[in-house]
Amino acid sequence: MWYLISTLNRYMCRTFLFWFFIVFLTVTLIISFFEMVDLTKRTMQHDIPFSMLFQMAFLKLPKLLDSLLPSITFFAALGCFLRLAQSQNFVVISSFGISKSQFLSGLSVVIVLLGALNIIVIDPIRAVLFERMVVLEEKLFQKKSYSISFTDTGLWLKENLPTSQNIIHAKNFNVSQKQFNDLIIFQFHKNGEFLRRVDAKSAILTPNLWHMNDVTIITNHKQENFDNHAEPTTITMEQIQQSTAPPETISFFQMPIFIKMLEEAGLNANAYKMLWHQQIAKIAMMMSLVLLASSFCLVSTRNKSFGIIFGVSIIFSFVMHFFQQIIYAFGIANKIPIIAAAWIPSIITFISAYWLNIVLDDR
Repeated sequence: MWYLISTLNRYMCRTFLFWFFIVFLTVTLIISFFEMVDLTKRTMQHDIPFSMLFQMAFLKLPKLLDSLLPSITFFAALGCFLRLAQSQNFVVISSFGISKSQFLSGLSVVIVLLGALNIIVIDPIRAVLFERMVVLEEKLFQKKSYSISFTDTGLWLKENLPTSQNIIHAKNFNVSQKQFNDLIIFQFHKNGEFLRRVDAKSAILTPNLWHMNDVTIITNHKQENFDNHAEPTTITMEQIQQSTAPPETISFFQMPIFIKMLEEAGLNANAYKMLWHQQIAKIAMMMSLVLLASSFCLVSTRNKSFGIIFGVSIIFSFVMHFFQQIIYAFGIANKIPIIAAAWIPSIITFISAYWLNIVLDDR
């Protein structure tokens, strides 16, 4: 294990990190430019200041970079290895009897550390920023008369009515039965004045009405109790089912709790499970792509075909991206298990890279 901290591996890691930050910065600038162009097109009919567009692009940027992290790693490794191949460093390394697995071992440690940093530090920040972007986007473009959010305290609804505004909270609920337990409705006038509070032990949501049981209604002057009560509403069960927070707004460590809450409520949590497993499988994908990049550079070292190898690498990255999207779609649709859908791209990439290395080493 001495080679993990050898001078050669320290040199390889420094070179890789240099190329990683070069590629990362380049991708960041390209994505920012195209995101600003896209936002400008979408807001042509809206009076939105440039500073707001810049803020939205900034808030969305970490999410886009997170999805491209394996590709960034692949092209960083490609740049690192091609540079070493051009300077004949691979030939010198091989002449000293150092195998490819030995000088790649140090990079593997760096990849694992980058993946762990992404999950532990970057992911919570990304989730917070993307959540703000979603709220800002809905405010600017979708102008809904309601808003819905799920937290560890239960379900929260905000409903705008013609003459009032309701803040609704349910401690827990069941979608299949359309039943909500410990329901509370705070009703305010449009000017913010408190009108009344409605507490119900349980309630069933039907079109245009809450059918409540064991109800207490509190106003500024009195309190009334009812066995049954009907409260008008514009919120439907379909809106609640379709308004779960995007998976990207939930951090890696909060995801299991959120998944459990959705499943207990009878909501579909496949997209959240998929993203959680993807974050772990992403580290394996990054390591597999580094191994694949090393095999490409072995070809370039012998044939001096640097341009061809770079072109093949770009084509491969696009093919792998579309393949991942297809597999993930099958997983979310329950055509294949979620874990399999998250790990199949990484496993196939590793097997392909390992096989290619063996074939090229025999030549």
